[in-house]
Amino acid sequence: MAKTQKRGQVIRRKAQQMKVKTASAVKGAGRSAKQVQVTLGDLIAAAFDTVGGEVKKVAQVMSSRDMTAATGKHIVFVG
Repeated sequence: MAKTQKRGQVIRRKAQQMKVKTASAVKGAGRSAKQVQVTLGDLIAAAFDTVGGEVKKVAQVMSSRDMTAATGKHIVFVG
């Protein structure tokens, strides 16, 4: 902390550097994420690679809340 004097009083103030670093970190946080266009077939193939060859588990993964949050779409399998 830096000390300054104003009319005989000692005033402590925080360094400006921390505020600038925080503001720049928050400002640049959104830049690191890039939008990628993925097809439904790519998602299903990735689910098969992850879960294995079981169709029911792939359907559960694809229609889960996490997948809905990630894609912004609710995927429903009818079988």
